[in-house]
Amino acid sequence: MHQTNKNVHPGRLLLLTRPIALRRHVLQGGIAALTAAALPARPSRAADTLSLVDTVSGANFQVFWHTYLLPTIKQKTGLDLKYTAGSGPPLQLQMESWRDGEPGFSLMFLKDLDLANMVAAGTKFEPLYQARENEIPNQALIRKEYNETDNGVPLHGAGLLFWRAQFGLIHNTKFVTSPPKTWAEWFDRRAEFRDHIGMVRTDANSGGGRAMMYAFLASGGVDFKQPFATIQTSTAWKQGLARFTEFSRSFAQPLASEPPVMFHQFQTEQVWMTSYAQDYSLWSAEQGQLPPTMRSTPLDVNIIGSSNAYLAVPAVDTPQQKADAYKVINLLLSNEVQLHMLETMYQYPGTDAWRNAPESVWQKIAPVDTAQSRGITMTNLDAITFIQKHGMDYVAS
Repeated sequence: MHQTNKNVHPGRLLLLTRPIALRRHVLQGGIAALTAAALPARPSRAADTLSLVDTVSGANFQVFWHTYLLPTIKQKTGLDLKYTAGSGPPLQLQMESWRDGEPGFSLMFLKDLDLANMVAAGTKFEPLYQARENEIPNQALIRKEYNETDNGVPLHGAGLLFWRAQFGLIHNTKFVTSPPKTWAEWFDRRAEFRDHIGMVRTDANSGGGRAMMYAFLASGGVDFKQPFATIQTSTAWKQGLARFTEFSRSFAQPLASEPPVMFHQFQTEQVWMTSYAQDYSLWSAEQGQLPPTMRSTPLDVNIIGSSNAYLAVPAVDTPQQKADAYKVINLLLSNEVQLHMLETMYQYPGTDAWRNAPESVWQKIAPVDTAQSRGITMTNLDAITFIQKHGMDYVAS
């Protein structure tokens, strides 16, 4: 377990420890080799060359980039995009050494928390929201609140939302024919599902378990808008932790160390249900990595925006790189691309393109407005850090 410097302000823990945002893990196979353990600093080779770094995609979206997005960008804009999978914290450090006209990457596809950390730390981005309305007119299709703030951090135009992450009650309909509609109902029916409720450990690299515990506590009345010191003294927090411990007595054991382990538990039918990311789960089912009878339904409280994806442009890009990046971003925010992502990846668009989706899409997932109306965002970083470090203390063994 990490030892935390007690002199560091809790709000800056994310810059000093391993990321606590939700991370989907790369499954075994050739795509795993794409993930960069470290990001070597390198200038772009030419002014019109675009190189993209991706800190948010898991195996499913790395495949999506290579099989759909990159070819579509080439076809529609004539631009070749060099793709690298990376990690937010080392990228943030690397950006400090970039010089004007020599970015390590000229286009960035960032996890929401990575972007928030970078902006909060003073990392320089080219303003996009409103400042580049003419070059990127499709930004008007995004609800403005997503482009104004990210995890409570004012973005000052630094990023444009590409997708909205969504958790749901992921369940195998072979065993769960009438899924709970609320966390309270799930808790009350826990004996019915005893030893078949899956969860990723709260101290895992993936944040799936942290999101599950956060949502459970919020559904019980914990007000995460309050300072964490206030939350810890509240009755809702103390009772919520006790109820979670009781709930965890019905969990499948051992708890999964990472999502692929939980997916294996689904395949062996040890696990029937969990709270997890709907896009990755349903895509994995279509790839044969989860049973084909998987579905996602919203609970009364669902984590949204736990791993939203943003597009950003480094301020040190050359004028030509910036112009090319704007073309790519506008294409990525088009209805064509956003709807294709929804229909094939079960990922909610960053834009309002979902309103034009065929009815068949909603057979596996809830409509965006239904799911997100019950959604909360994980914005209390001190509470998330506590759950990461101490959450397992409240899981019954």
